[in-house]
Amino acid sequence: MPKLIDQRTGEERELLKAIVLIGRAEYCDVCVPVPAVSREHARIRRRLTGYYVEDLGSRHGTWVNGARVRGRAKLCDGDVIAVAAPEPEGLATTSLHVQHTDTVELPRRPPAPSQDGAPGACFVFRK
Repeated sequence: MPKLIDQRTGEERELLKAIVLIGRAEYCDVCVPVPAVSREHARIRRRLTGYYVEDLGSRHGTWVNGARVRGRAKLCDGDVIAVAAPEPEGLATTSLHVQHTDTVELPRRPPAPSQDGAPGACFVFRK
C-alpha cells in the first residue's frame, strides 16, 4: 500500500483513499497545523496510471524533489513532497506551470535534507 512518511517524525500514513487532502484544517487526511500551510494545501490522487500530487492554489506552494508544482505531477517511489517548506539551499527553484489536464514528469533529485524548525512539512512517497 502506498504511503507518506513524515521526514521529521518518521510517522507513516497509508494512502487508503482515492483522494488524500493535505492541509492545515482538522478535516484534512494529512493535517499539518502550521500557519504557513493553507487550510486545503494540496491533494494526492490515485489514478489508473499512478499517484499524482496537485497544489490547490496555496500561497507557499507544494514542491516535489525541489521543483514547485503548478497543476499536477506524477509521483514516483522515493519522491519528497514539501508543503509550505522553504526551498533547500543548493537546489534550483524551478517553477512548473501546466494546465490542469496536463501532467509533468519531474526530474529525479536526491531528497533534500530535513530542516528542523522550518515551516511546513516534508513527506517521502513510498509505493
